[in-house]
Amino acid sequence: MPDLRIGLDVGSVNAKAVVICEKNTIPNALVNGWREYRFGENLFLYAQEPVRGNPQKAARILFDSIADMFPKDEFKITVTGSQGVQIAHVLDLNVLNEFKAIAAGALELFPDVKTILEIGGDGSRFLKVHRNPGTGQVRILDYERNGDCAAGTGSFIDQQALRLRYNVKEIGDLVATAETGASIAGRCSVFAKSDMIHAQQRGYSPAVIFKGLCQAVVRNFKGTVLRGKTLEPRVAFVGGVAANDGVVQAVKDICGLSTDELIVPDLHTFVGALGCALNAGEKGVSRGRWARLEALTDFEENTSYPALQLEQVQYIEAPQPDAIRPIEKLNAFLGVDIGSVSTNLVLIDETGCVLDEIYTATQGRPVDVVKRELLRLARRWQDQIQIEGVGTTGSGRELIGELIGADVIHDEITAHKTGATHIATTYLDGNVDTIFEIGGQDSKFISIDDGIVVDFTMNEACAAGTGSFLEEQADKLGISIEQQFADYALSSDRPLRLGERCTVFMEKDVSAYMQKGHAVKEITAGLAFAVVQNYLNRVVRGRKIGDSIFFQGGTAYNKAVAAAFATTLGKPIIVPPHNGVMGAIGAALLARDKINLTQVRSRFRGFDLNQVDFDIRHFVCKGCTNHCNIQQITIEGEKTFWGDKCSNRFRTCRKAELQPTIPDLFAAYREWLVEELPGPDGLDTKIGVPRTFFYYDRFPFWKTFFRQLGAEIVLSEPTNNEIISAGRELCIAEPCFPVVVAHGHIATLFDKDVDFIFAPVSVNSEAQTPDVFSWYCPWGQTFPLVTMNAGSPDMRDKMLSPVLRFRYGPDFIKKQLYPVAERLGVSRRRCGKAVDFAYDAQRMFKKRVKETGKTVLDRIVKNNESAVVIVGRPYNIYDNGVNLSIPDKLREQYGINIIPMDFLPIENINVSDVHENMFWTYGYRILQAAKFTGQHDNLHLIYLTNFKCGPDSYIKHFVRDALGSPYLTLQFDGHGNDAGILTRCEAFLQSKHVLGQSREKIKSLV
Repeated sequence: MPDLRIGLDVGSVNAKAVVICEKNTIPNALVNGWREYRFGENLFLYAQEPVRGNPQKAARILFDSIADMFPKDEFKITVTGSQGVQIAHVLDLNVLNEFKAIAAGALELFPDVKTILEIGGDGSRFLKVHRNPGTGQVRILDYERNGDCAAGTGSFIDQQALRLRYNVKEIGDLVATAETGASIAGRCSVFAKSDMIHAQQRGYSPAVIFKGLCQAVVRNFKGTVLRGKTLEPRVAFVGGVAANDGVVQAVKDICGLSTDELIVPDLHTFVGALGCALNAGEKGVSRGRWARLEALTDFEENTSYPALQLEQVQYIEAPQPDAIRPIEKLNAFLGVDIGSVSTNLVLIDETGCVLDEIYTATQGRPVDVVKRELLRLARRWQDQIQIEGVGTTGSGRELIGELIGADVIHDEITAHKTGATHIATTYLDGNVDTIFEIGGQDSKFISIDDGIVVDFTMNEACAAGTGSFLEEQADKLGISIEQQFADYALSSDRPLRLGERCTVFMEKDVSAYMQKGHAVKEITAGLAFAVVQNYLNRVVRGRKIGDSIFFQGGTAYNKAVAAAFATTLGKPIIVPPHNGVMGAIGAALLARDKINLTQVRSRFRGFDLNQVDFDIRHFVCKGCTNHCNIQQITIEGEKTFWGDKCSNRFRTCRKAELQPTIPDLFAAYREWLVEELPGPDGLDTKIGVPRTFFYYDRFPFWKTFFRQLGAEIVLSEPTNNEIISAGRELCIAEPCFPVVVAHGHIATLFDKDVDFIFAPVSVNSEAQTPDVFSWYCPWGQTFPLVTMNAGSPDMRDKMLSPVLRFRYGPDFIKKQLYPVAERLGVSRRRCGKAVDFAYDAQRMFKKRVKETGKTVLDRIVKNNESAVVIVGRPYNIYDNGVNLSIPDKLREQYGINIIPMDFLPIENINVSDVHENMFWTYGYRILQAAKFTGQHDNLHLIYLTNFKCGPDSYIKHFVRDALGSPYLTLQFDGHGNDAGILTRCEAFLQSKHVLGQSREKIKSLV
């Protein structure tokens, strides 16, 4: 055994080194940054170095510091880690698999450990291990790791701590003060970040937000890595995230481990490096060979974009207003834009001239920031102006609007359009026709014709490629986003081609190029192009881009991104004056216009919000198993409630100015589904039916069939948090969210007192015409089989899953259902009659829906009223647990007439001119509904879908062709917060003038 053993673990965030010393090799003094850890008779020296875009440099620093402590010519080193392979290859070092390294290190510290959980910078792992007491040999009995997505790993938590201005080590103590956690999506880092930002904009404290994040990280780990695996104590929790006491506590709570059963080693970050040191080979490495790291390159050909050019980027400067010293106070209007990354305040005069502007970081504390900046404005202007009106916009507009007494509260699309058209008219003597807006968390595209929004879109659910992503990558590269990023990028001759679709995957590309030794300037330039490509391909998506393009939002301050737009499009890009505060300008203008129209006094509460009686209280609603986290906000004695997803009990955060004029068709549809039907008894058998997937359009058939057989139907509960959690634990893959939910429904039914669970393998539906195919998607067809294989043998024994092809007609269905009836002890003849009754019940149900729809449509046409048609798969549009009750909220909070697509007379509409072979049954119906909606000027369309839905990912591209006009797509993926989704809804309703009011109507509402 060598007298000095070195282990090196080079990850995406940090490079870690451990040196195992014998007595005769102990250094006299440790180099700065190195620490001692004595374990039995061994002495471990350990240190780490941030990678910051250059893993070679980090490794070289560690190597040099080891050489300074030990006067040797050669060293025995073994390497592991995501960034370590290339280093080991160049230096001809031994490489140890990360699983083996972690197992060896953990068991050296705690020989009785049987399970290891690791969450590092961009990787998560599960290991079931065994160490032979006699030989010390380590065996890995089972293992698992996260997939390509690095959601919920250490670098993401670090980024969010930094964004909220906390050291990651402070999170544990902070989380301990929170009684409950905000609802945060855990499966995707970007979605989690969106939920966190919307939670902060609604006034949740950092403690509550971070507790929700820690819980989300562990839920994600449990669902995507553990996947139902048993954690056999003792369990060691290692990796950088183990330093976060909030996550440690969440592991105990969610995985059901006691303090004695869960161990967090002192060297939790260094177990991989320790495992390498324990397995250091005999191959020596000379100090001279380390110099190879300086020249480490492995550049690929054809991986670069053209160099960034600024020639077509036009920066417009606004003239500075003259010093104002009026004899009487000047009438002014205040606009406030509360965004995810920045909060912006603007003062304008009656002509719309900008008197003052503030662009500052939100820091996760929107209330505190607005309080501080209002006082700053007061010091500058209070003696010179009289605030006549106030408008708010941005993701925090509702809360801040109530707090400061806003006269108008508008969505960001309307605010940015209003501000941009005003600036274009004022400074450019013309109209803007296209707006690119990239903020900290949201991206927007707005098409304008003669001052009217004719089309718009926002990033659907994913915030990849927005400003906060660039800020996080700049920090990872060790450069300033404000000062250095653009300079580096503009100096690059060969910007790298990075991934564009997902933030997490782009981060992996950045890490890969860092490992290959590419310069920071090439990576930053590549990031600028990646943001632009992501925006054009995932947001604009082929929409018409005009010739007068405004680039605004906080990201427009970055000259590299503006240059990337101009270079990519070959068109001039205009960065207007006040580009970072354009939303606030629009809010102020909208407030001015309303006050001038209505001639009412402003609700503004004054510059000093410390004088406002304001209180926030958090509690959990226990009205159902969802246990929604409710936020009660009291302003001057008036209470509003936020966070209620499933009922009207606390949903009072917005008072609708309009009222719907048609019945609640969604509630009626759900009620008709479950209406009791008479039927014979006698079987004394309970059949569990999951309230998911084809339940929403086929349940009248199944309840009639089983009632006619004499069985009792037991439904699973409506989708709630308990069901979603059960589904995540049971899933062994990463399907779309409805499939996760379906797993949960079956799992919870299994725990009920039922004899069987009925979940048919439904392959297709009835064909509308012989030449039209009618397939269900593969996940929908096979989810019963997938669930059975994921569950226990007892679950499989209870499942009734006949293979059904409704396209083949009643006789085929009778044949396929007879084995089910036979298992229940029912004759073939009775089974056939039950199927006949079931077909009759299904026809009556559909007839009732269509007749009600005809009545509603006749009324809307007769009264010249507007309505929004909701299209999508039934399990997306009717399941409130999946869609965050958005249809209900559109009706209740905005007073909009809402019509589900099933109520439309679409059966005879041919869509072959839109898509010649739409073989998905739901896709065909969606295109039919879109075509019908497009034939009526007073109908508008919202498409509810879910992230990861393969068929919908391309079906939605044909909806616009069928509709003939813009529409809104809303994606769901287990989000816990609806703020961003409601923002999109409000912007859509405003652009379609569904919320538009006449002058007389506005006066009557005030």
